[in-house]
Amino acid sequence: MKKIAWALTSLVFLLAACSNSDNDAKPFTELSPAKQPTDSLPGGQLIETKSSDGPVKLTFATYFLSDKMKSAVKKYEELHPNVEIEQQATPSYGKDLKEAQNLRDKYVTVSNTAILAGKGPDLIELDILPMETYANRDLLVDLNEMIKESSSFRPQDYFANVLDNAKNGGSLYGMPLYFSLEGFIGDAAAISKAGVPINDSNWTWNDFVEVARQLQQEGEHQHALISEPSFMLTEMATENFSHLVKENNGKQTFDSDLFASLMNQVKGMFDDGLLFDMLKDGGGRGSTATSNTKAYFNEFPIDSFEIYLSDGFAEHTKLYTKPHPQDIGAGGYFNTFGTVGINANSPHKQEAWEFIQYLISDEAQSSAAASTDTRGFPINKIAYDSLVDKLKQAGTIQGIAVDNEKLDLLKDHLTKAVHWVRTPSKIDETIMKEAQAFFSGQKPATEVAKLVQSKVNLILNE
Repeated sequence: MKKIAWALTSLVFLLAACSNSDNDAKPFTELSPAKQPTDSLPGGQLIETKSSDGPVKLTFATYFLSDKMKSAVKKYEELHPNVEIEQQATPSYGKDLKEAQNLRDKYVTVSNTAILAGKGPDLIELDILPMETYANRDLLVDLNEMIKESSSFRPQDYFANVLDNAKNGGSLYGMPLYFSLEGFIGDAAAISKAGVPINDSNWTWNDFVEVARQLQQEGEHQHALISEPSFMLTEMATENFSHLVKENNGKQTFDSDLFASLMNQVKGMFDDGLLFDMLKDGGGRGSTATSNTKAYFNEFPIDSFEIYLSDGFAEHTKLYTKPHPQDIGAGGYFNTFGTVGINANSPHKQEAWEFIQYLISDEAQSSAAASTDTRGFPINKIAYDSLVDKLKQAGTIQGIAVDNEKLDLLKDHLTKAVHWVRTPSKIDETIMKEAQAFFSGQKPATEVAKLVQSKVNLILNE
């Protein structure tokens, strides 16, 4: 339930992004194209550019320009007087959520038009853009190659599990500055009282169903989780999207059979009463019935120390890894934020890479950690450990007691998260919308799965 509420919070953040003042940024409607390189090899392959000795102007487009990023740019320009970074962002206005959404859509459209035409800025924040499409058309630099050539890049300083798995076709096209964990928060006291052992290190959804049945029989709560069928299905599909998509002869195809299996699995959990349907049984989010319902687990993105330590789900809670489908490997799920890529047509690739290295440095990530306008944990492990040390020394965070044992458990889960939660735009909306016909009994799973497959394939290969 809390995760659905968090989704609404993201929409509020969307509106806030358009309400704040970004006077230092150039409007995204005036995106300046990267100057085309003058040197190229036969076939259009670009010659790798070297760092310039003279003044360099980098253009950097972001959807929402945070104070954190403004400060980082200002500091970098002070350290590198020969580099100017022009920040391009969404216009700083939006009277309501609808206008904010329209501005977001316009940003995506304008960015796509420029980048797909071989133009656009030198640096691009890719969080809400179709990174896979750009990568498939060789419009982004493979940062793996930049890393290999960089003597100052130390892989051990970063959460390698994230960087190793936030790839497309084995290539790293965007550097995530921050990431979050997708997990379960369990009512440790109630689970312990029920006497049901849980091994979440490698549990599947089938294992979860068995655990839920035992908890229902032996424990004090009737339900394992509070959710809604279409929402839960969309989550499961999003978290395991790479498994649902097959590539054949250069085309991506959505696996309708596997998706139909997921649909039936979700429906079975609700039909058997293992999960509480907050819309059908509870009268909706915030209703008395839903608010009074107790469950063994709560699921939501863990994207800050405050959220993790302040969860009021139960008096004694414990973090659990989310279950995964039967034939997907062990490990937790993570999401990435502030993912920055380099335009393959930029004449200043080296300078752009040096700026990215600064953004993920100990200095930049530690100094920016106090900001609350960007969610997620720093990709830099040194910066992360420094934050944890400060929290433990302080003993509290925003009036919340710091639990050292919980912080140690969080670090363990963060380092074991290997499944990247990312889907191309509009696919999650398609799944959510079309799945309702199945859960309402209007259409069978196979029919809905074929319809979703058709629509998703169009999005994947457009």
